[in-house]
Amino acid sequence: MSPRTHEPDGPPRRRWSTPAIAWAAVLWLAALALAAWLLTPAPVRVDAAVEIRSASMQPAEGGAPKVVALPDAWESTAPARSGTATYRLPLPDAAVQGEQSAVFIRRAGNMFRLSLDGQAIVSYGGAHAPQADYSREPVLVLLPQALVAATGNELRIDVTGEAGREPGLSEVWVGPLHELEPLYQRAVAAQVRSAWFVASASAAMGLLALLLGWRTREARYAWFGIASLLWAWRVTALFNSDGGPWLALRHWSFQVSYVGFVVLMSLYALAMVGREGPRVRRWLLLGGLAAVALTTLGVAGGWPWPRSLVLMGMLVLAVWLFVRLAQAAVHDRTTPALLLTACAAICVVVGARDFYVFRVQYDYGAYTWARYTIVLLMAALAWMLVNDFARSGARLRELNRGLRDRIAAKEHELAVAFENSRLREREQATLAERDRILREMHDGLGGRLVAALALAQRAGPLEPAEALRELKLALDDCLTELRLALDSLETEAQPVVEALAELRFRVEPSLRAAGIRVVWQVDEAASDVTLSAADTLHVLRIVREAFTNVIKHARANTVWLRLEHLEHLMGAAGRQLRLSVVDNGAAQSAEPGAAREPLAAPGGGRGLANIRRRAQSLKAELEIGPQEEGWEVSVRIPLGEAGTA
Repeated sequence: MSPRTHEPDGPPRRRWSTPAIAWAAVLWLAALALAAWLLTPAPVRVDAAVEIRSASMQPAEGGAPKVVALPDAWESTAPARSGTATYRLPLPDAAVQGEQSAVFIRRAGNMFRLSLDGQAIVSYGGAHAPQADYSREPVLVLLPQALVAATGNELRIDVTGEAGREPGLSEVWVGPLHELEPLYQRAVAAQVRSAWFVASASAAMGLLALLLGWRTREARYAWFGIASLLWAWRVTALFNSDGGPWLALRHWSFQVSYVGFVVLMSLYALAMVGREGPRVRRWLLLGGLAAVALTTLGVAGGWPWPRSLVLMGMLVLAVWLFVRLAQAAVHDRTTPALLLTACAAICVVVGARDFYVFRVQYDYGAYTWARYTIVLLMAALAWMLVNDFARSGARLRELNRGLRDRIAAKEHELAVAFENSRLREREQATLAERDRILREMHDGLGGRLVAALALAQRAGPLEPAEALRELKLALDDCLTELRLALDSLETEAQPVVEALAELRFRVEPSLRAAGIRVVWQVDEAASDVTLSAADTLHVLRIVREAFTNVIKHARANTVWLRLEHLEHLMGAAGRQLRLSVVDNGAAQSAEPGAAREPLAAPGGGRGLANIRRRAQSLKAELEIGPQEEGWEVSVRIPLGEAGTA
């Protein structure tokens, strides 16, 4: 059997696809949104009003109300006048029906009051003088639904102003609250928040510039800092809506601050490109003083034209500054000149726009652009500071590299010079030591050898025993001198007592052979006294010369060697070591003052001269002469704190 198929009864049904359903939903929602938008009242801008002025102001023709265009700036329609003006604005029915409606006013002032169909809604300012000023902030006022009629609603705005205080009324927007809220928020951002942002940035940059000027001692940064602080105060000075006794002074300062800002910024820009001189400063100062005088005249008289002249003069100054900066940029081709020229050009354009809008068109609801020119100048200064810092850092790094190279070269030169100096010192020390050894050999061993040679030459006439004895003594002297010369090569210091003991050991045989007894007298305190090797050698030479003199000339039988430490006599500040060689020779026992043969070495050298020379080397006091026991040779050697010479 073949399968059976189902045949439908009648034509087939059409089914909706999913994309079609989606598109239908989108179209339905769009239709609903369009209907809602068409049914929702849109905000209405009111550009005309019926104005009734008070008697103190310029009346309308025939005393009747007149239709005025909004915005209405009194400096144009009623210059130099004060009082109250009443604006009657018929409200379109479509703008106030439906949901919550409101009124948005971009600017009104100095003081104002709003009424709807004769019922007061809100009031800004009181009846006190001087008047407050609420013209710097936008206003969003809710219309009470209970007061809104079905048709024929009229908004009344009573504006009170003073001459020279920029009174007037901008255009008025009426409509649903949710439609006017974005307009109000944008106006607050443009008029209030941006002002405080600019003021904060200007104050911070001004303080930074003043600190930079104080640290670098450059007037250009001080001018920028003062100008920035003036601008920071200017853009927020009139946001204080209260009146009070200082209101007139604050308003005058507000207008004068613009002159100070332009003059100081001109000085700063010219100084940055090197075109600021005494003549330029003098002319800018005179122009600034003239502008301040003209501003004061306008504030005192309540006239708008002096301020217009001042603003025109500042615009001319900006054009002149642009020309000077452009000349510097073309001539110098430096980045600061190009950057400041561009800023000056923008400032000229912005200043011309604001002058045309506020002083020619008298657009009371327009926003100022000049407020933001300080941002350009701050950005230019910041860029130049960063650029200067980067270049200074690069120059500093290059300078450091150069200094390191120069220091390395100098260190190498000093090392070479120091090595050469060490070599010269070593050579000089070697030569000095050689000269000293030669002098010691010549004065000591050389003299004794000459004496021995002379003795050998005249030994013929003498008895053999006597000649041998004399020759033995001479050779002993030579041996002693040789040992002293060898000892002089020692560099280590040793106690004076030990050195004298070694000398006594070497010369005592010669003294005994001559029939002379040695008496050793040393203080216990003197046993610890240590002198340098060179000073010790001088002491030994002095004692040696004295002993030689006793052997050859004194005809004595006793000699005393005394060593004393005189600290107990001189005090800690004048300690001395006293060394004395005293003999009792017959010639020495003469009365004090008697003459004695001078000291002489056997070889004919002058022993007294040698003793004095060595005493001078020791910086010692030398005494030679008779005393009760015989003849004395005494030296007083000064000692340091540690007991050394």
